[in-house]
Amino acid sequence: MKPKLEEVFGVSINPVLSYVQRSAVDDRFLEALKADKQIVVYGSSKQGKTALVQRYLPYDDNVVVRLTPKTQISDVYASVLRQANVEIKEGASASYGKELSAGAKVGFKAMIPIFGGADASAHSDAKATKNEDVQYKEIPFNLELPQDVSELLRECRFKKSIILENFHYLDDERQKQLAFDLRTFQELGIRFVILGVWREKNRLAQFNGDLVDRILEIPVEPWVNDDFRAVIVQGCEALNIDISEALKLCCINASFSSIGVFQELLKELCSDARILGHQSDHKTITDAAHFDRAVQKKAQDYSARHERSLEAIAAGNVSSSGRGDVLPLFLPFYLVRVILEGGYEGLENGMRRSSIQERIQKMHHRPNDVRASDMSNLLYNLASLQAAKSISPPIIDYDQSTKLLQVVDSTFYFFLKNADLKTIADDLMDPTAGSSREARLQPALPFEQNDENGE
Repeated sequence: MKPKLEEVFGVSINPVLSYVQRSAVDDRFLEALKADKQIVVYGSSKQGKTALVQRYLPYDDNVVVRLTPKTQISDVYASVLRQANVEIKEGASASYGKELSAGAKVGFKAMIPIFGGADASAHSDAKATKNEDVQYKEIPFNLELPQDVSELLRECRFKKSIILENFHYLDDERQKQLAFDLRTFQELGIRFVILGVWREKNRLAQFNGDLVDRILEIPVEPWVNDDFRAVIVQGCEALNIDISEALKLCCINASFSSIGVFQELLKELCSDARILGHQSDHKTITDAAHFDRAVQKKAQDYSARHERSLEAIAAGNVSSSGRGDVLPLFLPFYLVRVILEGGYEGLENGMRRSSIQERIQKMHHRPNDVRASDMSNLLYNLASLQAAKSISPPIIDYDQSTKLLQVVDSTFYFFLKNADLKTIADDLMDPTAGSSREARLQPALPFEQNDENGE
């Protein structure tokens, strides 16, 4: 069957035909699957994490839990057990489990299916169902103990991998809890594959040092020019087309090392050239106007989302209050100003915390009150602030180990390079000027996109 354009190029929840294997990434992931360790796949959004995992661990054949900011660890384990066909009964109380203190209340019972034969007759407490070949074994357990959850999964002869999408949505406390639980699961032979939007190494080992030799990390970045060219070759072959060398270079250079942006530009380029699927007669795209319109289309798409996200971040915590007649610091607002003034060049290699503080002080209404502790509170809580504002995926993240503010949404670079950042900055509501929607901040320094790298 001849493929459609969206099956070849673009960002999709389904695997695209232009997927290319990268030895530094795919081979490393395949080697990780042969080991008995937990696996973490990390990198900026739209850089191929899901595509990589789906290729070798089809989601339909494994257990997938998609996390949200409201997900509790017990919710994760409950979802895993349900997908393993374990029925959970709530409200029961019993004393159970070696890890529980004497008389502790469990509150849950698991109904594990037993399918006919010797196994079924061996359990005197099994309950018959309408299907005489299926019985259920009732086991009390603690939903918050990885030991208990592992034992239930082993009772079910569970052999699948547990894939946790959007791990970055969990707050630090829940990430830490799961980091400790992962050791128990690893020792009991239950594999987790964790996908997260961040760029630093050893994210989970920071919470639990015991994971250093029990976890394998697979970064999906960087993407290099040869990777992009391989994507073009494979996609063009599926569509029976070619793209001129000049347009290939334009798409690569405009993507800022983002495979997601690159895929979308290729899709829009083909769409504008009216190539919507496999061509009966071979065609070649040469007109630069197709590329220009593709860039314009994606700039509009990304700008709409990122402008709203920056406005939401700038609004910060609406419950913030000053002391008496002293205005609050409104640091999220000033951080967004710094991001917009720094532009692409300011964030390309990350922006240092010291540089952020200096830039904020230059434009702040209370410059002498912007302390190091205030900056820590601002930067450490960026993930939770974006989650609270429903910014999904997050666009920026602070790496505490390197003290760098980094972009973690690969489309944000494209936005910074193509949007009118000055107009966006001028349109931000100034929280120091009251609630008037017409109020605007007059910065202490003229707005300009400088060439500093945040050093």
